[in-house]
Amino acid sequence: MLERSLTYHLSSITEDGIGSANRIFETRFGWSVRELRVLRLVRSTPGVTFTALSASTKFDRSLTSRILSSLIKAQLIERTNSPEDARVFTLKTTPKGKALCDQADPLTVELEALMLKPLPDKEREVFLAAIDRVKAWVQQGYIEEIGRRYPEMNTGSLGKRKPKL
Repeated sequence: MLERSLTYHLSSITEDGIGSANRIFETRFGWSVRELRVLRLVRSTPGVTFTALSASTKFDRSLTSRILSSLIKAQLIERTNSPEDARVFTLKTTPKGKALCDQADPLTVELEALMLKPLPDKEREVFLAAIDRVKAWVQQGYIEEIGRRYPEMNTGSLGKRKPKL
């Protein structure tokens, strides 16, 4: 069953793809795929808050925080306190951060094209469109449906107790 599981396949593709790409990005640019993801997310949403960034990365907050600290220290991202609320800060890429993204982006495009190489052009288009639809469903309707079907999802008790076997 596990070898036919959609989530298993997606996770496997992700881990294998990131693992291979990570070595290349670290060698060429000195930054990991995950670090570059954070940098790119800030580039694409100037003024983003840490809370919104953390949600976008899909990493846990502590990992996002560590990555962000490294990028700020390297002067790739600039952090500014919000004038409305001193507890909130906004983020934007520096010219140095934008230049790094501009250098790394073509490699990302090349590696993703290589990953999809087994698919003819038409299948690639269909596959990417299907991925977009599934992603939108998972982010919206799927979560609502899970909540309806599995009430424990809404109680906050998930993950606190393991069922007895």
